[in-house]
Amino acid sequence: MARVEREKREYNVYEYFNSGTYVRDEEPIESALKRFKREVTNAGILTELKKREFYEKPSIIKKRAIEAAVRKRVRKVRLFSAE
Repeated sequence: MARVEREKREYNVYEYFNSGTYVRDEEPIESALKRFKREVTNAGILTELKKREFYEKPSIIKKRAIEAAVRKRVRKVRLFSAE
């Protein structure tokens, strides 16, 4: 039986997360860095990276989604309940 080598893929972060900031002329680096951090936060890149850092079983993902739905429902009931 011939063993076939699988193609090793090198992943580039820029392929998945299209976020970048161009520094304008005469712009301080601090303001460009602040703008970049804001873009990364709004895009949710760091939370996505943390979520993908370790493998998570599908049952755990489903359990987490159910718990989030319950929390959301409880919050909505509390908000719209007549006191």
